[in-house]
Amino acid sequence: MNFEQLSGKTIEISDITGWDKNGQKFLVSKIRSRDIAEDIKSKVEDILKFEYEHNGIIIPYGMTATPQTINIFKWDGKKLETIYTFPTHEVMSEYDSEFANKRISEFYLETLVESWLRDLAYHWKTDNPPKAQELDFLANLADAA
Repeated sequence: MNFEQLSGKTIEISDITGWDKNGQKFLVSKIRSRDIAEDIKSKVEDILKFEYEHNGIIIPYGMTATPQTINIFKWDGKKLETIYTFPTHEVMSEYDSEFANKRISEFYLETLVESWLRDLAYHWKTDNPPKAQELDFLANLADAA
């Protein structure tokens, strides 16, 4: 499950967290592949608000990913702003050439997104990971898990 119980309140937990080169949280995310009506952007915002209110940390970026769309958000401690949206297959086809032609489980999508984020950080698969130029602000990403 992706939540913890604290003081009777359910707290959202990031599916994938990215850290910067100084070991600070840099990005939180929610990954979904289910066909249900769910506002995962608000779940990302809940995570960011919790970190700010309880730990005094402003994590600058959030992300949602579904089999159709990846959204990147900027967070300033008050407002969550969509800064980039693109079709998921434009990135994931680099890591699974059949991505656009098959049903994707949530676990597999999370694995692919984590692989892509690590490729942005380490260039383990390619010297120019998909969307690296468009997402140059993620250059500080050092790891994701």
